[in-house]
Amino acid sequence: MKVVFCSSAIIKNKNGEILLMSRKQKKSFVSSWEFPGGKLKNNENFAFALFRELKEELNIKIDISKLSNYKFFKYQYRSFLLMMYVFEVTEWTGKIISKEGELLRWVSAKDLKKAKLLPANTKVVNYFLK
Repeated sequence: MKVVFCSSAIIKNKNGEILLMSRKQKKSFVSSWEFPGGKLKNNENFAFALFRELKEELNIKIDISKLSNYKFFKYQYRSFLLMMYVFEVTEWTGKIISKEGELLRWVSAKDLKKAKLLPANTKVVNYFLK
């Protein structure tokens, strides 16, 4: 069984809205939305992978030392086991833009529960919005 390690972010703006990214440029789940982040590379730890991914995807930088609210999740997809840390991000520098052609949208907690998210993100929503 293939195991995939990744980091994701619940990015909240000052209004408490959460940032979602489309998956239009991806090979799977193209009609779904996801939280920003991605797979670990080489010997990265989860926090550094998130730092790199947010810079690559959204043009923002985060201070790793300020990541405090985080949780580990695992989810069994048909072809792989996902091992994922999800971090809450409320501070960043830079202007958020989509550098990889994905659509971005800010949603309220209420609308997040209605969004068509990746299957693994259902547990994430339940944890962070309790």
